[in-house]
Amino acid sequence: MSVSEANGIKPNGKRRSEPPEKVMTPLPAWARFYFYGMHGLLDEVVFTALFDLFLEPGGNSQLKGCSTLTSFFLYGSCTFLVEQLFVYCVRRGYSLIYRLPVYVLFVYIWELSWGLVLRQFGLCSWDYSHYPLNLLGLITLVYAPGWMVLCVLQDLIYGYIFSLHVVDTDHKVKLA
Repeated sequence: MSVSEANGIKPNGKRRSEPPEKVMTPLPAWARFYFYGMHGLLDEVVFTALFDLFLEPGGNSQLKGCSTLTSFFLYGSCTFLVEQLFVYCVRRGYSLIYRLPVYVLFVYIWELSWGLVLRQFGLCSWDYSHYPLNLLGLITLVYAPGWMVLCVLQDLIYGYIFSLHVVDTDHKVKLA
């Protein structure tokens, strides 16, 4: 390599353009909310299909699961707020064994609160009054093992979500 090439000058006498500077920012809040809402819808459909297959009389051999569009907003907002709990707890060094009961308690409070609000407008799509250990038909401890599994999964997903970044090079945005 010649001296001029080392100084950034091409053999034709023109300067080489420097590669664009990479600017990495965390995944934006709206993208995380969207992911959490869609993930919650999928979880609910899969959970209802499998729960009915194994635990309902007559089963569910067709694996039909169900959800509603309001669930997108409920799961998106709940998971987004639990994300803040995750950050708070991880920064303080709390292990998953301590975070898990906090997550599950928050989920139950969220489901009960929104169930009460939605019921006032006739929009509540769930009724657990036929299950034992239910409160007002809006929450049931029968689902506690499922919530625990989903909270552990979500805890792992948070670690992955926070490893994602948006890369802005030359005003083009792409995921890193």
